[in-house]
Order: sequence, then C-alpha cells, then structure tokens
Amino acid sequence: MFSRRILRSLFYAILLFGISLIGLGLVFAYNHTGTWRLDSLAVLREHHGVEVIRRHSLNLTRPKLSLTYDTNQTVTGKEEHFNMTNILRIRNVTQKYFDPKRHVIYFSDYDVLMRKCQPQLFTLLKDRSSRIPCNIVRTPIKHYRTCAVVGNGGILLHSSCGAEIDAHEFVIRSNLPPVHDYRRDVGSRTDLTTVNEKCLSQVSRDLQSKNATLKKAMLDRLGETPGMILSYTLYFIRSKATKKMKSIDKVIRKNNITAVAAFPHKSFLRSKGVYQELVGEEWSYASTGLNTFALASTFCDRISMYGFYPASSYQDKPVPYHYYDKRIPSSRHEFDHEYKLLRNYHSQGIIRHVVGKCSID
Repeated sequence: MFSRRILRSLFYAILLFGISLIGLGLVFAYNHTGTWRLDSLAVLREHHGVEVIRRHSLNLTRPKLSLTYDTNQTVTGKEEHFNMTNILRIRNVTQKYFDPKRHVIYFSDYDVLMRKCQPQLFTLLKDRSSRIPCNIVRTPIKHYRTCAVVGNGGILLHSSCGAEIDAHEFVIRSNLPPVHDYRRDVGSRTDLTTVNEKCLSQVSRDLQSKNATLKKAMLDRLGETPGMILSYTLYFIRSKATKKMKSIDKVIRKNNITAVAAFPHKSFLRSKGVYQELVGEEWSYASTGLNTFALASTFCDRISMYGFYPASSYQDKPVPYHYYDKRIPSSRHEFDHEYKLLRNYHSQGIIRHVVGKCSID
C-alpha cells in the first residue's frame, strides 16, 4: 500500500514536470521566433487608421505585421480615432430629423402606408390622437458597426481607396454613380444609393428605353451589388417620383434583379433644421451626400467618408467635380461649408474623412 502511494505521487510529479516543460518551450519559441499560429478570429491594427478583422488561418510575426488586403476583410475604423461620446452627441441631434424607418421605406410597403397611415404625419389612421407611429411599414436598413459614405468627387481618382471602401460592413453612395471601371479607386460595392429627382428620372428613362444597350447598361448597374437599396430622397407621396419608382420596381422584378426600391415619407430637404442645430447656420440646400451622412449617422457607429473635397486642385493637380464625368459644381450647394464641417468632425473623432490616397500594407 505504501509503495503504491509513492508510485502515484511520483507519477503526478513527473506529469506536472512534463507540462511545465511544454509551457516553457512554447514561451521560449515565441520569444525567439515571434510566431504563433492563429486559427480563429484575429484583429490586426494597420497604420492607415483602420482595424482589419478577418476569419482566416494566418501567421502573425511579432516584430512586424504583414498581410494581403482583400475584400473579405472588414474595416472597422481605428478605435483611437473615433470618439464615441462625440458620435453619440451628434446622433442625438440627427435622430430628431432622420430615421431609416421613415426615410428608407420598402417601396413594396407604399400601398400599406397610403391605406393605413397618414403619410405626412407618419401616424396610424386609426389613431385619432395622431401619436402612434406608422410602425406597420418596414425598412431594409439595419444597424452597422462600420459604414463607408462615398461621395462622387474627383478626389477619388488615383486614390487606390477601392479595397478599403469595399471592406466596410455597409457602403453608401449617392445618385448611382458608375463604379466598375473605377473600382480600384472607388470600390465595387453599393449597399445603399440615395438618389435625387434627376437621377431617378435617368434610371426610369434608361430602363424604359428602346435602346437595348442603354437599358442593359442600367440593368447591369442596378445589379452590381446583390440586394442594393435604391432610395429616393425628395418629395415622394403622390408625386411623379412615385410613378417613376413604380416603373423601376417593375423592371427590377421582371429581370430578377435583387435591388430593392425604397422611398421617404417626406423629403430630406424638410430636415434642414439639423444643420441649424449642428453648425448654427441654416443651409437651404444641403447636398445629397451631406444629407446621406446625416441619415447614416443614425444607424452607423463608425463612418468613414470618401470623395468629399470641394477644391479644383489637390497637391498641385487638377481635381474634377465628379470622378466619372466633366460636369461643373452646382452653385446651390454650400460645398466649402460642408467640407469645413467634415474636417471639424474628423478632428473630433466623429468620422474619418479620407482625402488623398489610401494605402494598405
């Protein structure tokens, strides 16, 4: 009995000693080679102000991190840059004026809104007090950790920002710009595109065109990103825009395109009071891009903005108004004031405002 106790104690002692040696070996290997094998979710900080999350098996070398940037990575924004206190402060203001449940409504719910709700008040008809919201219509918008709000500015040309833009959880653009031929600089994804009257008319006109080439080009653009939301931004209820969106939705369904048509219960321009609160000035005609940012701030935690730059030159090189055409700037927008606002928000950690080249090592 006594010898069995000795043998058992000896066995456990040898076992613990062996485990200790293995642990010391691992620490020794890591200190000398700096390499571990990770087979689970890894968060890597990059020098360009982003975090890259990827679900792959990869080797991390301690002295220097190196990886190939691809569209399966998700940019979440450098945590040190963003200030959530300031972000929530701005959201408390923008939520008074913008709400995806009211400003990005499934077009398939339009008839429900008209039959069962008071569209302008966005309240249920059966409620005599007009206080119960019209919560029977739906929005395709969810809440996202990272969003890229991409303007159409010529500053994007030769920026190499495409991969970084596409790596966000949700990519937002304005007025359905062409992306395929410029994807290296502007990315290839569009999860939401907000459109004005001119753009909506062009989409409707091209889809109804007898010119097969023109029609196919528009169908291809609508189908570039599966599930893309095409959402109008101006006055919609019982307007010409309603008929145009109906014709667009009909063509989308007929051609089995997964794009989603959407509309607002009132024009984005009715929310211009938001800028009075944010900057203390009344802007009568904020750009579609800036209104899109205000909307995005209500459902995106960290917003990176690209393609918003008002000047005609950058680093002694000419910058066109749009990256895809030769149009001149609109005189009714306050682009210089909007740019100043974005730079101010960047400095406060409310957004990342990217100007110039993007570089991912």
